[in-house]
Amino acid sequence: MPAVVSEARIEVNDRVVFDGTLDPAENTQYILTSKDAVKTGENALSVQVRTGDVAVSVDYPELEFASPEEGLTATQRKALQQTLQPFIGTDPDKHLFPGVALLVARQGKVLYSSGQGMAQYQLMNSGRLHSLASPRKVTADTVFDLASVTKVVSTTAAVMHLVSEHRLSLDDTLGDLLPGFSQTDKAGITVQQLLTHRSGLWEWQPLWLHKRQSRDSVFAWLASLPRRYGIAEKRAYSDIGFMLLGKIVEQISKMPLNDYVYTFVHQPLGMNTTRYLPPESWLDNIAATSQGNPYEQHMVNSSTPYPVVENPPFERNFDGYRDYTLTGEANDGNAWYALEGVAGHAGLFSALPDLAIYCQTLLNGGGYGNAMLTGPETLAAFLNTPYDTSQALGFWRYEDGEGRESFGHAGFTGTQLMFRPDDGLIVIMLTNRQHNGLRQDGTYPSVKPAWQAILSVVDSFW
Repeated sequence: MPAVVSEARIEVNDRVVFDGTLDPAENTQYILTSKDAVKTGENALSVQVRTGDVAVSVDYPELEFASPEEGLTATQRKALQQTLQPFIGTDPDKHLFPGVALLVARQGKVLYSSGQGMAQYQLMNSGRLHSLASPRKVTADTVFDLASVTKVVSTTAAVMHLVSEHRLSLDDTLGDLLPGFSQTDKAGITVQQLLTHRSGLWEWQPLWLHKRQSRDSVFAWLASLPRRYGIAEKRAYSDIGFMLLGKIVEQISKMPLNDYVYTFVHQPLGMNTTRYLPPESWLDNIAATSQGNPYEQHMVNSSTPYPVVENPPFERNFDGYRDYTLTGEANDGNAWYALEGVAGHAGLFSALPDLAIYCQTLLNGGGYGNAMLTGPETLAAFLNTPYDTSQALGFWRYEDGEGRESFGHAGFTGTQLMFRPDDGLIVIMLTNRQHNGLRQDGTYPSVKPAWQAILSVVDSFW
């Protein structure tokens, strides 16, 4: 029986964008684009089928690069570059970072995406440091170690996906989800409390000193570690809480965390340069971080800023510290030494284009293109602030002087992202602040001055 040719009329916001035939024998289809009378906000779609059958599907909006008429002016672009320039350099006591990648998007349009400075200019091997003859430059596509931005781009996203599929509830408890925790003082901690840092767990411990053979031994020790605070007593930002969330994802899905987020989050959204344990073929495009882990070694040796729990007693002279420049390996010690590069709190690598897709997915209400990460009701629950006005579920919440709220996160390697639902704004800044080394006071410079300066300039544009 021959396929029936269909006739249809399509209107968007009362404007006719198609009026004709669709022949299944020729696989005819009509793809509606943003140029077809689609506007920001609510749109009205009308499909009148005169003959035959017509299948209609509506994809989520995708980011587009702004046309010259829609984009920033040359003056505005120069303002962004000049704002960052004073912070770029190789002296950690004078500069904040050697390289930076910045993206600005608004209302579905990428307005600025560029790199400045160096992705790597020095190399340490076996403890010996030397300068590179040809430093690598930062581009808009350079891949960065996200550090704690992993918490929202990987773990929070995975938990949202599981909640939207009704495989996990925010009220589920640690004792019910992870058998090893059922008879501990942590059994009553809920998923929501883990996401909002209200679990009562320790902020940090050097878990690599407790590892025995496998990752499972790390979680066994965490089960034995008493809480530091009462459940829901106070907000205490906890890497350990997000490690356990990552373990929960693995327990429910029966998949390693990296496989789950790649299969059900990043790959469907088209985030093709987002990965735990990035392949060797990526190394020339990954920004270098620190030379080994001097800061975390100091945290262990000094018991600052968190006391190191010696229960059971252990030897602090760990002989596995890296003595080379870190490129493509998770900078975070717990992610790398204890959890083999895949952890709920750190370890993910990504670049500006992919992170912009993720932020736009959230601005879209949970989907991008033909992929859906989560439903709008679940997303709304995750952007709620049940305990602290500055802490949503996974995401940090901010409010500017005009009362506009935005959400985002920062990472120890010098990474920042935010999205603002009120006007569809996305700002992402990725740096390699650790590559310059420690300052004279033994710390890494904060990138906050550069981040605040960029946000101020961006807000001056509209």
